[in-house]
Amino acid sequence: MTLNCSADNCIYNNSGICYAGNIQIQGDTASTTTGTTCATFNSNKNDLMNCTSNSFTTSTDIDCMAKKCKYNSAGTCTASSVQINYSNANCDTFISY
Repeated sequence: MTLNCSADNCIYNNSGICYAGNIQIQGDTASTTTGTTCATFNSNKNDLMNCTSNSFTTSTDIDCMAKKCKYNSAGTCTASSVQINYSNANCDTFISY
């Protein structure tokens, strides 16, 4: 799995790579991408973070609360590639079924 984060104002984003170690996608009632959001997103660039660690987010580190997404399997994202968008940290990979 790959995770590409375009939310470059997030403290966990370093050149499109998420260093949060674990991310959570919210969107319990989402039926479109705009109903989802990366709950791990933090726009406070003043926070002290070590974004050079080896805590890359991996497929087992993406918790998904978007119940209507075809990639959600018991709260875990199964998509081969996940895209978080720039404007509001929505999950652009979301596909409703």
